[in-house]
Amino acid sequence: MTGSLFRSHVQYGHDVVNGNRVGSISMKNWCIILLSIIPSMLTGQWNVNQWTTSGYVATGFSYQRWSQEFVSEPVDQAVFPLTVFYPLPKRIYLSLSNSPGYAGYGETKLTGLSDTWMRITYVLPGEKFLANLDLGVPTGKTSLSPEEFGLSRILSENAYRFRLPSWGQGLNAKFGLAAAHAVHENVVLGAGVNVVLKQAYHPLEDGTLEYKPGDEFNLFLGFDIQLGESGRWNADFVYTLYGVDRLNGDEVFGSGNRMLFHSSLLLGVGDGFLTAWLRWRQKGKNETWMGTALEQESMNSNGNQLELDMVWEFYRQGDWRFSLLGEGRLYSKNDYGERGARIAGGGVGFVYRFRNHIHFRFNTKLLKGSLLAQQQIDISGFDVSGSIVFGL
Repeated sequence: MTGSLFRSHVQYGHDVVNGNRVGSISMKNWCIILLSIIPSMLTGQWNVNQWTTSGYVATGFSYQRWSQEFVSEPVDQAVFPLTVFYPLPKRIYLSLSNSPGYAGYGETKLTGLSDTWMRITYVLPGEKFLANLDLGVPTGKTSLSPEEFGLSRILSENAYRFRLPSWGQGLNAKFGLAAAHAVHENVVLGAGVNVVLKQAYHPLEDGTLEYKPGDEFNLFLGFDIQLGESGRWNADFVYTLYGVDRLNGDEVFGSGNRMLFHSSLLLGVGDGFLTAWLRWRQKGKNETWMGTALEQESMNSNGNQLELDMVWEFYRQGDWRFSLLGEGRLYSKNDYGERGARIAGGGVGFVYRFRNHIHFRFNTKLLKGSLLAQQQIDISGFDVSGSIVFGL
């Protein structure tokens, strides 16, 4: 990646809302938890709190700002997510979410609603099998000006991990099946499949182009282990196959298949918790249109990506909990010597419990690093976020 990324272009959330010890959760509920995590891993749609089958309303804000060496203008984004999760009778769960936001780079701005996601989940009797249906309603802006399209390219760069990389992607439907089985009183195994169907939309405001993203098929395998009274470890592997992208009906691009490994570890430390998440991603070679047919690229333009996030809740006083935050991102260069990154940072956070069913969380972090290509470009970032959860 030569020159300025900004000029050339003009990411597992965790929130233990109630603070309960892990050992207080029954094995039956552990199966439900793993079942709820499986479709979320497959779709990338994470609720504020995946560790409960109780209803809640969650809202909040986040602000991210990145500056780049040799570029006078930063790129920033503010997002105001809203999620409603409500259990219905007969083991049916409903969730709705939308993330209105703002993004800017120089004179170019993007504002408004994002796509609205609705999920219906059904847990079969016995709490070992689950089916979920997600519908992405195109309430977000999809047809962009050339300048807005350039800004959207910046927001979608994995290294920055903007919380809203895209405002709108047309109508989407996702269907998933998952199973969980307790092989031991402290060990649950899980597996699942997920199909994502995507409709065409117009990516540019002049309406001359119709873009149809390729559909997706995901396979999930994972396990979850309870470690004594105050610990939990899980690991998940997801393999994704992508269909062919089409432009005005013609095949133009085939994304390489993706492997994703995710692991999280939660340990009770004194009266607090230490939590760590590790993620590794790698995609195969892409296919591009070469005049008569799609052909696989000679070298892989996708490098592997490794991310580590940590939270240490080190102090409690009454209804207050204070945490230290840390993270690192290591993206290797691809076979063309581009699109690498090294980023590290940290910060502080706190949680305040107004009462048993209302919690407020606030985090702030500073980050520094470099984009790695033919030349190294230094970057720095600022990330502040807050959320409030109302239990139902």
